[in-house]
Amino acid sequence: MKEKRKTLFGELRYIIFWSVALSLLISSALFVATFFHTARVQQKDNVTLLARTAASTVEAAVMFADQQTATEILDDILKDEKICRITVYSGTGISGDVFAQSAKPCGIDPEKGRKNALLSLLSSKAVRAGISNGGQQLGVVEIVNDDAVYLGLLYRGGGVLVFCLFMAIAMASVSARWMERRFATELASLSGMAHAARLEGDFTRRLPVFEIAEFNGLGQDFNALFSEIQARNAEILLRQSHLETINKTLSSQAMSDPLTGVANRACFSEQLEIAISKARANGNRIGILYIDNDHFKEINDRFGHAAGDSLLVNVGKRLSGAVRESDLVARLGGDEFVILLAPLNGEDDLRHVSNKILAAMSRKLRLEEREGGIDIELGVSIGMAVFPDQARDAIGLLRAADYAMYRAKRLGRGRACMYDPSVDVALEGE
Repeated sequence: MKEKRKTLFGELRYIIFWSVALSLLISSALFVATFFHTARVQQKDNVTLLARTAASTVEAAVMFADQQTATEILDDILKDEKICRITVYSGTGISGDVFAQSAKPCGIDPEKGRKNALLSLLSSKAVRAGISNGGQQLGVVEIVNDDAVYLGLLYRGGGVLVFCLFMAIAMASVSARWMERRFATELASLSGMAHAARLEGDFTRRLPVFEIAEFNGLGQDFNALFSEIQARNAEILLRQSHLETINKTLSSQAMSDPLTGVANRACFSEQLEIAISKARANGNRIGILYIDNDHFKEINDRFGHAAGDSLLVNVGKRLSGAVRESDLVARLGGDEFVILLAPLNGEDDLRHVSNKILAAMSRKLRLEEREGGIDIELGVSIGMAVFPDQARDAIGLLRAADYAMYRAKRLGRGRACMYDPSVDVALEGE
């Protein structure tokens, strides 16, 4: 089973969500606690001030023992304030007799409040203020606060806290997803560029400028790296192209005659074997023209090697001009040339090409190497042979064409002869 790995976005979302939620939870709890404490202190101060005011108000009624007036004053105070009970004691403390009292139902029963832990926490002590006249204490005013006020504050604060937490969770989730989308866009660009390079070998893509500094730095490093790789690839391709050109040149030089530019013996032997294999497979014929220059040695000895080289170059050009592009002209060595015609319909094709070659050689050659120039006559003797009519392999075919060429020379040069085994074999024995 493949191990499920954590994702970067999932971890970021988790961290952001709980960081925001926890911080807001602590902040909200501290805020509610501070608000509750401040409200209690303020309420206590208000009740203390109320007790002092009540003591000052009922002072005259206590001094003249007017309980009815004192009770009416207490009723008026109780009606407008959030308190449970207000009592006036005669004497120096609450152990004295109750002189006047006014009360109303409390939001929190004091007896239940002492038994309930939460209500006990909310319950506040009674506030007292002395009643005096001329330095003589006449009594004490005691006020019992209605602690339901604090419970209401706690409920409202708790509701606010829950609402704030809900909003914090929602905002944290939205913030995490927004940040995820922001990161995802830039990371997707980085990932897409890396995938294109790995799978497609595409190093032409470039990343834009990112808003996040770390991603932007990474993206610029990617761009620089891809530019370097692209430059190196271009250099490698250039070197490969150069090497291919060199290889083609070397191959061409290895398979061509350096003087005349036509194919050399190695190239001809290879192409002849290929042509014979195809002819065997397809049932076709191929033809060979074995060509030897007449009087080449005399021309070379009389006019020099430069003249001989010019003659060979010119002969190669005239031979190439007399055949098809698909045919192969080769120099076997010295003044001997050979032409491969493939495919071949019959002996008439060989005779037709031979006649074109003899006609091409009838034009004189101008040698500029001599002072003032000199015209010399060209002449060739041609031997012809057909596969598979006169030979069954490359060596036999070339030998047959060579025999026919020598017969052409013996018959007076400047002509073409088809291989005839009854004649050429007999001549070979002479």
